Amino acid sequence: MSATIKPQGKLTFLTKFAFGMGDFWTSIGNIAMATYLTMFYTDVVRLSPSMVASMLLVVRLVVAFWDLTVGILVDQTKSRWGKARPWMLFGGIAYGIAFLFLFLDPFGNSLAGVIYAWAVYAIVNVAYSTVNVSYASLTSLLTADSGEKTQLNIFRMTIANVGAMLVYVLAMPIVNAFGGTSIGWGVFFGVISVMIPFGYWFTFANTREVASFESDGGTDGNDGKVCVGGHFKALVRNKYWWLTLGLNFALWTYNGIANGMAAYIAKYVLGNSNLTAVIGLATVIPMVIGLPFAGPLVARFGKRNSSMAGLVLVAAGSLLVFIDPSNLWVFFVSIVVRMIGIIPMNAALNAMSGDVVEYGEWQSGVRSDGIVFSSSSFSMKVAMGVSSAAIAWVLGASGYDGSRATQSAVTVSAMVNTFVWVPVAMVVVMAVLLFFYDLDGRIGRIGRELAARRA
Repeated sequence: MSATIKPQGKLTFLTKFAFGMGDFWTSIGNIAMATYLTMFYTDVVRLSPSMVASMLLVVRLVVAFWDLTVGILVDQTKSRWGKARPWMLFGGIAYGIAFLFLFLDPFGNSLAGVIYAWAVYAIVNVAYSTVNVSYASLTSLLTADSGEKTQLNIFRMTIANVGAMLVYVLAMPIVNAFGGTSIGWGVFFGVISVMIPFGYWFTFANTREVASFESDGGTDGNDGKVCVGGHFKALVRNKYWWLTLGLNFALWTYNGIANGMAAYIAKYVLGNSNLTAVIGLATVIPMVIGLPFAGPLVARFGKRNSSMAGLVLVAAGSLLVFIDPSNLWVFFVSIVVRMIGIIPMNAALNAMSGDVVEYGEWQSGVRSDGIVFSSSSFSMKVAMGVSSAAIAWVLGASGYDGSRATQSAVTVSAMVNTFVWVPVAMVVVMAVLLFFYDLDGRIGRIGRELAARRA
């Protein structure tokens, strides 16, 4: 199968902004599930931490395989709207409808409440995966230019962090305005759910896929489509695919622990649940300010080298917490330093996956936009499931009781140590994987050779 990229210059600001706005809603959903959902289940619905841990892990692991299915469907789709955009649009509608029911508590801590939680969480994650995988696949379908892919990712991550900032600032004050009851949770996240479908429609309406495929007989002889086995056969020989899978897992485990433990740190370590907003601002403001400057940094030093340098700051920032774990400003500075350090990795990783697509086509002649990005999403989902379950397991093992206003010293210590040492461990993993990622110096030549083949 021959890949044809339609002639195109630089992407317009509207295209980049519209693409970035897709992750505004994805980020809000991710922050809601990573930061607030565990606390909603343990402190409002009063489900046991062990049950919550099992649900978060099992559902994420099972739904992760749906990510791969969506990637396959994207790669096999031909429509007047393109390959990924229709899945993003209709997945966004389903996601908004399902999200409406996520922060409701119609049955409390009962068998019906447990069944309701499992069912709604599963449906939300299926819809989330559908829209997230198809949306991520747009990165390599909107442009073949590696620099433009980095710019798309910077728009995406910057706008995503604006969405996260709004949730951090508004969620707990609004929830607490309703006395911390399930009504406040339902009102705040219910309003968001109504807006989600319109948000994805905006991205759909203002982007156009430019990568298309012309049949030369195909691997399976069916309208030029490569069979699923052909895609995976090509990918398993692509070492950069494996490296980006590992990087996604490590990064999202880091994010999952940092975001998921934030609400507990604010409420039980710092003593005020409203301080989740302060922790959230320390998390997203450096990203919002720093990401626009990450493009020149990544272009100058490369995706690998700039990411490696940033990881040193992440490790150092994490250890700063031990100066005084109960001091808000120590936590604030620690998080700011960590987030400055993780900026290059966040700016580069999605663009790395786009380069993996180009390398795979150059190496094997098989282009797998959907499967590459869905496998990254698969890795992300597994990491989010593991990190969310780990938080609940740590809480349960340390004697956490969601009905208490304060927790034991053992529980508080477990919260702090998890918040510090898991991210440090993930920094080590990312550094090792980046050491073997040497595609930066080759992707320019690969792009030129692919362009010559397509001419």
